[in-house]
Amino acid sequence: MIPVKLKLSNFTSYGESVPDLDFTKFKLAAISGLNGAGKSSLLDAVTWCIWGASRAGDSADALIHLGSDDMSVEFNFQLDGHIYSVKRRRIKKGGGSTVLEFWSNSHNLTEGTIKTTQEKIISTLHLTFETFTNSSYLRQGHADEFTTKGPTDRKRILADILGLDHYDKLEEKAKEKSKDSQKKLSLLEYQLLEIEAELSQKEEREKSLNLAEEEKKKVESELKDVEILIKSIQEKHGQINLQVKSLKEKEQQIESVRQELSDIQTKIELNKKAQAEFEEILKEKTAIEANYQKLLDLQGSKKKLDEKRSQLIKVKDELVEIQKTINERENKRKDAISKVELQIKQLQTRTETLQKQNEDLKDKKDICPTCSQPINEEKTKDIISINSKQVEENEKEINTFKATIAKYLSVVLPEIKEAEGKEKAVKILEEETKNYLDISDAIFKLENFADKFTKLQSAITGVKTHQDTLVDLQKILKTREEQIAKDEISLKQLAVYEEELTKVKKELEGKEQIKSELSQKALELSGKVGEAKQLVSRSQQLENLYKEKGAEKEKFKKERENYEELALIFGKKGIQAMIIEAAIPEIEEETNNLLGRLSEGRMKIALVTQKESKTKIAGERSTIETLDIIISDEMGERPYELYSGGEAFRVNFAIRLAISKLLTHRAGAKLQFLVIDEGFGSQDAPGRARLVEAIDTIKDDFEKILIVTHIEELKEEFPVRIEVSKNSTGSTFEVVGA
Repeated sequence: MIPVKLKLSNFTSYGESVPDLDFTKFKLAAISGLNGAGKSSLLDAVTWCIWGASRAGDSADALIHLGSDDMSVEFNFQLDGHIYSVKRRRIKKGGGSTVLEFWSNSHNLTEGTIKTTQEKIISTLHLTFETFTNSSYLRQGHADEFTTKGPTDRKRILADILGLDHYDKLEEKAKEKSKDSQKKLSLLEYQLLEIEAELSQKEEREKSLNLAEEEKKKVESELKDVEILIKSIQEKHGQINLQVKSLKEKEQQIESVRQELSDIQTKIELNKKAQAEFEEILKEKTAIEANYQKLLDLQGSKKKLDEKRSQLIKVKDELVEIQKTINERENKRKDAISKVELQIKQLQTRTETLQKQNEDLKDKKDICPTCSQPINEEKTKDIISINSKQVEENEKEINTFKATIAKYLSVVLPEIKEAEGKEKAVKILEEETKNYLDISDAIFKLENFADKFTKLQSAITGVKTHQDTLVDLQKILKTREEQIAKDEISLKQLAVYEEELTKVKKELEGKEQIKSELSQKALELSGKVGEAKQLVSRSQQLENLYKEKGAEKEKFKKERENYEELALIFGKKGIQAMIIEAAIPEIEEETNNLLGRLSEGRMKIALVTQKESKTKIAGERSTIETLDIIISDEMGERPYELYSGGEAFRVNFAIRLAISKLLTHRAGAKLQFLVIDEGFGSQDAPGRARLVEAIDTIKDDFEKILIVTHIEELKEEFPVRIEVSKNSTGSTFEVVGA
């Protein structure tokens, strides 16, 4: 990743009017300024924009400029020849919301959610926030952390940098799984003891099953005899019940017929009343028909007038639109004439001016009327000639404009004739529809004759219909009365059948009680047989289960052994030691490459991971794990403590940078952007000079290097400086020397 440009607004101590930081203007630069001015905030802006993380952790709202409701950062960077842009914005309002965009030139790479977009950014960079801050960002106080510690601490620090704590978690998880397997083994052993105890009762359970089956057969035989007797009683009960049911249905039919008789009587009365009403309406037949016909005629006239009134409204609307068009065109004609008249006045004014100049030249031949300077007679004649020609041209142009005005005034608008036609049409239609309200009132007064006419039509056809219906109803009434008299004779047998049905029902209930008791006993015996069978079957199942549990015991025993082995593999002496062992040659090679350049080939290191123990076991010395740093120069090997401050610093710096490159390489990225904040204040003048020398040596290894410092003397050592300052409105910066 090579930074290209950084834009920020309302981020931490920076307000809205912040200049863009253009990284393309420099390769190596120092970020300088007083403590608290906002130097580190520039780096926080980069990490928050890309990963949504900073020194403030995951609390984005804590980064918003005091007094503001939102903040935004845009960071452009180059990767593999492509320019990418990440834009992140945080808004406090409404519970807080974040917007994240990812672009490659003009291509939008933003996904549907912030989480998936963040994953795409990390996948593109091949860098997580943790990897970046542990590789590209050399933090204060970390340069000599590796070399000054003991071998055990060195291994721990290297494991932390390489992210091997993941294997510690796997080791712990394997131990937990091993404990789980042991718990399952203990439970299985207890279950096997319980199964053995229950299997000892197998013979007694088989004996109980035989006794329960014999008793069940006896009760089932008695129950069968009772069921046969109950069946014969039920058949007799059913026959009597059918007779009773049939007679009760007939009783209900009689009641229904009585209700029907009442309904028929009501219908007869209603028919008589309706016939009387029809005869009364027939007396007014002539008047109703005459008024109804008059109503129809008036409605026909009104319908024609409605059409003409609709036409009248339409013509009036069209007349309004035409008059509107006439007014607009008249206004345009007046505007055009006014403009031409103005041009005529301007030409007349110019003509008068020219004529006045000619008169002045004739009176004073040797004086210019414009500039009052002396002129000769020939020049005077030329001016008079030019002015006279211009006067003639003006007169011609004035005549042309006057002809134009006359042409405008002579034009007759076609809409005027059309408007006159519409006005005549309006007057005609208003005359034709003037009696509309009188006709409407007359219709209102005659509207009730429409209902009377409908009733009259019903009366004409209804009188004969009601007479026929009345005869039919009287016949039905007589038939229903005869039916009721006949059915009431049959109902006298209902009481006899009901008494007999009660006796049979009582007998049936007694037998049902006996059946219920026998059924309950049979059910209990079936349950007892079932339980006995289950116990016998369970003994067989337990024998199979005993074999399965034995096999399961061996399985969990093997599983426990496997997890114990995994715990050893994931432990400090297992795969972690192998990863460190594999990383050591890479760190050693990179360190020596850099150290050779820093010391002009005089110094190199060797990293030793194993050595012989001082004590002997069974007469032999064992090998122990370590991580010793052997430093040598042209004088030979010496302990780290015997090297000068400058030499020690070169070693520290080379090792730390080598580890950073290793970590970035393992993440699948290339270390192209380096930020160094190594506490330069703790260095004396020679120490700071050595640092500048070291940075100058490695500058060609990186595309961009930023040095963070607040020391005035040190910043002058760098040709380009990003000078950060802070005032009452917030922080700002200026790039100097680019």
